[in-house]
Order: sequence, then structure tokens, then C-alpha cells
Amino acid sequence: MAEGVALYLRVSTEEQDLAGQEHELRAYAERRGWSVACVYAEKTSASGRVARVEHEALLLEAQSSGRKWRRVLVWSIDRWSREPSFVKTVGSIEQLEAAGVRFHSFREPQLDSGEDGVPNLGRDILRGILPTIANFEAMRRSDRTRVAMQELRSGRRRTKSGRPIGRPRKVTPELARKVLELREGPERKTWAEIARIVHLPAGTCRKVPRALRGQTPSVEKGQGGFRTLSAAPEEVGTAPR
Repeated sequence: MAEGVALYLRVSTEEQDLAGQEHELRAYAERRGWSVACVYAEKTSASGRVARVEHEALLLEAQSSGRKWRRVLVWSIDRWSREPSFVKTVGSIEQLEAAGVRFHSFREPQLDSGEDGVPNLGRDILRGILPTIANFEAMRRSDRTRVAMQELRSGRRRTKSGRPIGRPRKVTPELARKVLELREGPERKTWAEIARIVHLPAGTCRKVPRALRGQTPSVEKGQGGFRTLSAAPEEVGTAPR
């Protein structure tokens, strides 16, 4: 009896056709002596921004003891996953293998699961360098974030929300003048007293005199007041590639 295989087909847009992939994969399965048990096909991006219903259904079925297939065959690795991390892509393949399913790529047989205890040298090499790849990807993300921050601060780029980077301005010019009057006037107030009067944190009040004199690099003066030069990670994004 021929061994069952599940085909996974994917294209990124509605205008693209799945028939070519299916024809090639069915012919390949026939040459290998595999019986096509089912076909999972979808037209959606694999970037992770849109749910891939058929992909998730395949992974769920892979965990079932009653499935009628022991192999998954895809056209190429980028049809299976478009994860920005190669480590995550290989991890999804290993998730199948842990459930007793063998993975096969028509275009990249070097990524195939080993057969009956015979190791796949290409896969073993890839697994051996995964920590290095993971470290490289982490450095690339860090570099993209650093470049993005430089572009945001220089004004060459806007945040996703359109708002300036950093926390919203709390100290208006009027409040700044009030803080200085209370602190440096004849009736010198403590920072705690000033904070209660102007309804601002005492730490923020302390920064106002230094910011006005240009002594606090972490505070920027603008027409709308003062703000700290820090940005939330979600406002940064990544630099253009």
C-alpha cells in the first residue's frame, strides 16, 4: 500500500494560480510511490500578518493519530514559511517531525527529513549552524532598530502613529515658567511642593531648569513643550532594507 502524503500549496495573491504547484507535486509524489491523501491549498501571504487557515489546519491534523498521511510535501521552503527568522522556519519543520511526520521540499531536498534512521547530511549541517544564524539575525534586528531610531530623530522618517518619538509632552512652556518661578523665586519651593502645585511628577519638575539651560540631553525642548528622547519599540519598526 502506498504511503500517504499531504500536499501544502500556497501562493501570495489571488491572481496567482495553484494548479502548477499541485501538478508538479502530484507527479513527484507518484515518482516516489506516495499516495496523495489530502491537499491543503491557500492564497495568502506567509508573513504572519494574515492567518493561514490551511497551514494551521495541516499542523493540527499532524498531531492527530488518525491522520492518513505520514509525509508533507511542499513546492519550496518559501511556500511553507516566509518567517523573517530562518530558525523559526526550521522549528516549524521540526514540529512536524516531532509528531512523526516527514517533511519534503520539492525544490530543496537538502531540507528533507531523514529516511528510516538514515541522517540527512544537509539538515544536520543546517542544525549545527542554527545558533550562529540566530545570533546573526538578532544582530541584524538590533542594527535595523538603531538605524530606524537615527532616522526618526533626524526627521527623515516618521513613526507609525505619526507622533514624535518618546513620551507625550507634559511640560508646556507655561508650566516650565511656572516651575522656574516656584523654584527660583523669592518663596523658593521644594520639588515636592512644586509637583503638587503644577500637577506633575517631582522628577519631571527637576528636569525643567536643566532642560532650559541645555544641560539635560535626555530632554528636548520644542514648541509644544518638553519630552524625553525615548521611544517605545513598537514605534520604531525596522529600517528600510
